[in-house]
Amino acid sequence: MNEPNSATRDPNVPAVRSLADIRRGETVRIRGILFGALRELCRNIGIQEGDDVRCRGASRAALLLETVDGRTAVLDSDWARFIQISATGQVLPAQKSRQASTAASWRRSADINDR
Repeated sequence: MNEPNSATRDPNVPAVRSLADIRRGETVRIRGILFGALRELCRNIGIQEGDDVRCRGASRAALLLETVDGRTAVLDSDWARFIQISATGQVLPAQKSRQASTAASWRRSADINDR
């Protein structure tokens, strides 16, 4: 099946990109991890589908990613090809990251404890 060219592609449907395409400083959302073993590897380094990650550095061998909890995760570049990311690289307001949710709950807890 042929891939539609950019003239016929629906602009409302985001293009699928691979995590291997990420650039330093870019923030993206993990949309899909294609294999179970890779999903487990990513879980072990703190990355899950739906998470936002920021690229702190990239080489031919590995990516340095900042996870939602502020940790740096190292992912082999070969594995990154099998992780789908959002095309926009923007965090959608309706889908807050776990870090933002946790920070908000900590603020609420601090407000309650200050009373």
